[in-house]
Amino acid sequence: MDWTSLMVVLDAGPDSAARLALAVDLARAFDARLIGVAGLVSTPPILTDPYFGGGLSAEVLETFRNLADEELASLSVAFAEATAGLKTEWRGQIGHPADVVTRESRAADVIVMGRRSPLCDSRAPDPGDVLLAAGRPVLVVPPRPARSPLGAPAVLAWSEQAEARRAAALALPLLARAGRVAVTSVVSERDPGPDQWAPVCDVADWLCRHGLTAEAEVRSSLQEVADELLDAAAQAGAGLIVAGGYGHARLREQILGGVTRALLAEGDVCVLLAH
Repeated sequence: MDWTSLMVVLDAGPDSAARLALAVDLARAFDARLIGVAGLVSTPPILTDPYFGGGLSAEVLETFRNLADEELASLSVAFAEATAGLKTEWRGQIGHPADVVTRESRAADVIVMGRRSPLCDSRAPDPGDVLLAAGRPVLVVPPRPARSPLGAPAVLAWSEQAEARRAAALALPLLARAGRVAVTSVVSERDPGPDQWAPVCDVADWLCRHGLTAEAEVRSSLQEVADELLDAAAQAGAGLIVAGGYGHARLREQILGGVTRALLAEGDVCVLLAH
């Protein structure tokens, strides 16, 4: 089943235009509707301080609201100009960005968004928040993608967790448009045995039965899993990494580090995550 409705998250940051351009390419490739969305907090951060919030006048609050409205209007214009000729919809609104995107994601098959930036959390959503709450796969676009996920090889990061299985299934429409798919497991054992190879061979066979070109790969490495996956993507000239998101608790990943956290912050390849 193909994607029929895509959602792209826009903000005032410098990386938003490239993200929108990629979303336009995806919408054309899938002949899909493209929904633009943005959320902005209209109240100044000082309101969170009980000692100062009450001292702001109605005029100051109105100024902040007007600035938010103007930014949303500017993003709407940029969206309309970049998507001429496509089936589109605009859903920019005042509200906490992650909450806005999570709520509106019910209308889309996938959410195209950027990495965490200085604009989070009042003018852009944190992709980790959206990934955990939206119930949709999230395609995270780096500031300067090395290549498009369309037509280039893809790396499907495999682990025996439900999140990886879900990500593989939800990514099928995009994986079908990859040049080939490497189903990749990273292990610490120097000589991986049948137990390490069997799962990735099963998944590669499953993809082939869906008409994709896929191969199994077990990489023995002592470096962090995310680093090894990024190396695999670079060596393959991949435009996409697909992975399960937050197989461990997010707090644990924030404290100890983790694959999802690293993939959300590093590398120059687009990453599709599902939780």
